[in-house]
Amino acid sequence: MNNTLNPRKVPQQKRSKERYQKIVQTAIELLGEVGYDDLTTDLIAERSGISVGSIYQFFPNKESIIYSHAENCYLVMHDLFFETIEKELKKNPKFTPGFIDFTLSAFEQALNEVKGYRLINSILYTNEALLHLDIESNERFAKSLAEKVILTLFPKVNKKRAYYISQMIVETVDAVIKIVHRTEKPSDKKQVLAELKTLLLVYFSSFR
Repeated sequence: MNNTLNPRKVPQQKRSKERYQKIVQTAIELLGEVGYDDLTTDLIAERSGISVGSIYQFFPNKESIIYSHAENCYLVMHDLFFETIEKELKKNPKFTPGFIDFTLSAFEQALNEVKGYRLINSILYTNEALLHLDIESNERFAKSLAEKVILTLFPKVNKKRAYYISQMIVETVDAVIKIVHRTEKPSDKKQVLAELKTLLLVYFSSFR
């Protein structure tokens, strides 16, 4: 266990869980307001009304608070996305061009529902542990995409190739979504996403 990143204790009782969540939520709110460098446990304590000493009972530092939230974000986003995709595949387990639009919409919806994800994404390169967490998340997505989507839609594709295909898709979508989030003009965002849809449609069509 990494003692500088993992929580010092996992809350069990309702009151402790509420304080734990308030610390994390306050930290994410402040992260958006003051940025990572100026975020401190003193600021978190002042805003949340929870003493620094009490914060340290749960977390050893601000990095641990952010890491804990990021870890949860990736897991929740994964589950939300694949829950939506699996429901769609049960209704229609065959590939159609519309599946690309549905998949990207489902991914965007998952991103929007996970509070603080975009903030975490914006500070990945401030902390090696966060970047590694992002890489782990992409690997998790790729494995699930291969098992739950690619092998369902394209049963003739073998498992090894399905995973490589999924890696390509996940890394490509991840990179493009990062570009979209950096792009200010809505029209430019729309164009980038249109190019991504075209790319994925051509790629998916090659497996049939």
